[in-house]
Amino acid sequence: MNLLDRYIALTVLKGVGIATAILLSVGTLIEFMGQLPDVGIAQYDIEDALVYVALRLPRLLFQLLPAATLIGALFSLGNLAAHRELVVMGSSGISKLRLIRSVSIAGFVLLVIMAGLGDSVAPSMSAYAREFRATALLDSDTVANGPSMWLKDGNRIVNFHREANGIGFGGVYLFEIDDNEGLVQIAHADTADIDQDNKWLLSNYAETVFQGPNGVEAYTEQYIAKDFNLSPELLDLSVVRHDLLDTDGLKRYISYLESNGLDSTQHLLAYWARMADIVSVFFMSILALPFVFGGLRSAGTGTRLLVGLLIGLGYYVMSETFANSGQVFELDPFIVAWLPSAILLFITMLVFLRVR
Repeated sequence: MNLLDRYIALTVLKGVGIATAILLSVGTLIEFMGQLPDVGIAQYDIEDALVYVALRLPRLLFQLLPAATLIGALFSLGNLAAHRELVVMGSSGISKLRLIRSVSIAGFVLLVIMAGLGDSVAPSMSAYAREFRATALLDSDTVANGPSMWLKDGNRIVNFHREANGIGFGGVYLFEIDDNEGLVQIAHADTADIDQDNKWLLSNYAETVFQGPNGVEAYTEQYIAKDFNLSPELLDLSVVRHDLLDTDGLKRYISYLESNGLDSTQHLLAYWARMADIVSVFFMSILALPFVFGGLRSAGTGTRLLVGLLIGLGYYVMSETFANSGQVFELDPFIVAWLPSAILLFITMLVFLRVR
């Protein structure tokens, strides 16, 4: 990377940094205002709301960075054009394709940042924020039992309540079906825990086995160990939304759903949409070039801001529209998630043709 590449890349990154700070400030204020109605409930106070919003910042940054990249690139490259620095570069024999390479360096840096945020930082911090907020909002009477959960393990279907302290389970029901979906066994336990070998330790266990049309066998045990192949980590995955799973956890949960014949469409869409959002920031940086060389060369700051916001909003609306349509019409999650980025790539290719 020579001096020119470094200068242009740093100029773009500086503009993106300023745009990100502005958008993030507005987004943070809106997020904080949304928490005010809950302040005063149980132990949730202003300090807790501020901590919650702070923990949500990586998620907010991940959502805003594509639009901030386009706006920041428009600002920084537009300033270079307004001060005729791009004209001087062109007079010195530097082609517009050469400038694209320099801008691409900044785009790649932003892509790496997006990948780090989307892969683990934003999901893990958002999950912790959700847990932090719930702990402050719910009192002990309200959380005597956690939410009811249903999990499928081969031919077994398990229903249980997660205890509020995260240790053990209550009200466990077990249903086992045969290959023809006929009911083979029903079991219940008052409480359950998981040992180091991932075996379930059940108390006050009662089991009923259906032995065809000729009989039923029932027995009880005060304590019994069962192996359901459901580790605490997998149970943790099952109770959070896909946007609160890191990329590795999301892939493992998709694999779990598919191996048990469950619908993984929503999680597949979330996975590919996350990948597409990461790549989109690279195209957003290059997309600013035709406006700098074209109609926005001498435009004011407000005009560039408006163009950047409109394109960023358009990309967001397009992504949401395709995602909702994909679920309604049962389209392939890969195609649905990547279609907005494919359109952005097509526009970027037109950019290359235009600046040649």
